[in-house]
Amino acid sequence: MNAAVVLQASGPNALGIVRSLGRMGVEVIATDHGSTALAMSSRYARGAVIPDPLADPGAFVDGLLALGRRHRARPVLFATHDEALAAIGPREAEIDEVFLRPWNDWAQMQVTMDKSGQHAAARKIGFPIPATVVPGADDDPVAAAEAAGLRYPVILKPEYSPEFRRVFRAQVLEAERPAALREAWGRAARYGPQIQEVIPGDDDQFWTLGSYRDRTGRPVASFTGRKLRQWPPHFGTARAAEAQWDPALAERCHRLLDALDFHGISQVEVKRDARDGRDYLIEVNPRSWLWISLATACGVNIPYACYRDAIGSPIAFPPGHRGGKRWTLITRHAVATAREVRARRWSSRAALGSVRPPIIDAVLDPRDPRPSIQHLTRMVRRRG
Repeated sequence: MNAAVVLQASGPNALGIVRSLGRMGVEVIATDHGSTALAMSSRYARGAVIPDPLADPGAFVDGLLALGRRHRARPVLFATHDEALAAIGPREAEIDEVFLRPWNDWAQMQVTMDKSGQHAAARKIGFPIPATVVPGADDDPVAAAEAAGLRYPVILKPEYSPEFRRVFRAQVLEAERPAALREAWGRAARYGPQIQEVIPGDDDQFWTLGSYRDRTGRPVASFTGRKLRQWPPHFGTARAAEAQWDPALAERCHRLLDALDFHGISQVEVKRDARDGRDYLIEVNPRSWLWISLATACGVNIPYACYRDAIGSPIAFPPGHRGGKRWTLITRHAVATAREVRARRWSSRAALGSVRPPIIDAVLDPRDPRPSIQHLTRMVRRRG
């Protein structure tokens, strides 16, 4: 049987893939540059340490190839972060001799990973995008924003985000006024960021299509849902989310993936604007996303659909799924929610609704207790 190799297995994203595959009887190898990565402790995986793709892409690929060559049947790769895709891309011919790689070739993947490439595809089909400008190296960012008609607040959003996130420990940099924009630009200009107008609305207006599309671009597993709360608020990652099937959203987002000629697992995230009811593109993540385990809990096992297609035994999930099920990263959600309720930034009613059953947690699971114990132990040590 072909094993599955999950890359960068330190967080809930990877753990969701491991559990989704392992419970279907797939042999799973969780890899990371740290020996205590969260998903390595799962009962459904065995761990393997390989170098960090962001710190040393060449060593990462070499280590991955060495791992793959120990298997008779080519293992199936699962990426959880962009940096693994970027490290593998230039050497995909070597990788493809050893692994099954269920995503686009590098030439096309580069277009999808680039925010400008996503926007070009969106404009081609009339998919709404927030007002955006990309100043030149010698341009004044405030003048460029004004010339493009952007309204404040604005954000600086990198074309390619892994190093940006590691340096600033944030997805984006926000600027409420021109002076703040000029200061943020001075710190972030070397990452070639876009300046983008902020779509108003709370965290629960961020909607997602998560899917797997086969090599022909046919969607074989699709899920839709929305975030309920992020950390940090407004420009962070999900700490609570909810499944809701929205067929119109799925259709629009698949049209965008058609325009990108996309193959693989992806998340298309949009923000719903109450002013006009339209969904504005936030980004396309051309790999799995943080709360992919909620799709599996709703009966749409995206990692397994990907695995089966990669090994030449495809399955397809019919469109639609049950809604109303919620997902949390409770160790983060509980602390942040208590602060927000005390500060009256969130109502008690909405907060309680975010944890209303049926609910699953990103980490805590009595059927797979070791990641839960490891995660809670780390939390206690940090607060000790």
